[in-house]
Amino acid sequence: MSIPVSRRQFLKGASLASASLALAACAVPGAPPAVEPGAEPIHLVMWGWWEPRMAIYDNVAQEWAEQRDNYTIEVLSVSGRLEKIYSAIEAGTHPNLFKMGEEFFPMRREGLLLEFPEEIFTDEWYETTYPSVNWDVYGRYVIPTGISSTLLVYNRAMFEEAGLDPDTPPATWEDFLVAAQATTQSDASGITRCGVVPADEWLGYNQVLQLGGNIVDTSGDSIKANFTSEEAIAGYQTVADWNLKHGVWDPDFPWNGEAVGTRLACMTEEQAWIVGEFRATFPDVYPDLGFAPPPTPTGNPEPVHGYKSTVLSVSAFKGDTETYDAVYDFLKYLYVDAGKDAYWNLAELISIAPARADLLDDPRLLSDPGLAMAAQMQATEHDPVEPPGDMNGAIGDAFYRIFREGSSVEAAMEILNSDVQAIFDRGLGIEMQ
Repeated sequence: MSIPVSRRQFLKGASLASASLALAACAVPGAPPAVEPGAEPIHLVMWGWWEPRMAIYDNVAQEWAEQRDNYTIEVLSVSGRLEKIYSAIEAGTHPNLFKMGEEFFPMRREGLLLEFPEEIFTDEWYETTYPSVNWDVYGRYVIPTGISSTLLVYNRAMFEEAGLDPDTPPATWEDFLVAAQATTQSDASGITRCGVVPADEWLGYNQVLQLGGNIVDTSGDSIKANFTSEEAIAGYQTVADWNLKHGVWDPDFPWNGEAVGTRLACMTEEQAWIVGEFRATFPDVYPDLGFAPPPTPTGNPEPVHGYKSTVLSVSAFKGDTETYDAVYDFLKYLYVDAGKDAYWNLAELISIAPARADLLDDPRLLSDPGLAMAAQMQATEHDPVEPPGDMNGAIGDAFYRIFREGSSVEAAMEILNSDVQAIFDRGLGIEMQ
């Protein structure tokens, strides 16, 4: 069995790169700040990665600059951004603004980031504009582009073929297994169509959360791996049994997006970015797909439906104090004055649901069944905040031991727990929730 460390990065950088950029006109902005006569021009620089996304940021940035008398801005898509940004920080030549990814939390811990001023971004604004974001965790250093919620994706035509109601997707684990068994096909060679092919990222994590557990324990002074808990073992056993006991999944099948997209599988659980992958790469199967909340043991989110990923936008660096007023003015324009349309474009580009409250009932969102369902899931899913990427590889190794070496789930979880604790002990992902 092969579980890649990250399918998401490939999808965002490759298959979705052909998505059209709807650079919509921005809302009428607030009045630019007054400029004192003879004031020196201020030039800002923003770095990020992936040119289609940075083109959207650049569109907003140039509109901002055109409405200011002494501010200009340059937006760059930078390859090898982490190595370059830390070198630039050390040399004092770093940009003013930076499109954030997983580096956000280490940079914040290192004291590199500017807090957004409360007089511009009030607590009330944060809480009412982004109600599903845990601001106690993220603080006033960044705003989300959107949230990638976990969905159940299923082939409605295969449901009908198997005598299942496509308008009543499975809500409980029991119903999910019935649907998976009904839609699995086999011949003398083995499974020819899987009832389910699960995601190859964070495999089993949803099931642990749905049982009320977690793969980390944050109750003490430091984070601890928690894969040996009763809930974790039960959750991972549930996923392993799809293959070992019930025969509705063959781990040798293609990854879940390809399996469902080529009709080699009926169902998967995956985050919302997969909607764009199906739409762009598998347009023939996309009309047959249905989207629903991930099934839980009871059919209710007790306590959650699964996990979600918060995709972060732009932060500002400390350093050049003379540019702070211009930085804050740009951030206000980006996030408040011009934010709604710009952020629809950014979220839609990578096929996630925007987290802004004023976009959750937008016709553009509601017309897309997958993203509309993802928006509904935001309030009932858990945000792990800072999951270390190395953890996914360790989880893949655990399932390799189960499927290829015949290890019990309990024994595999013991090794996994030790491996993940070593990751935390290296200082990675130490703010995971």
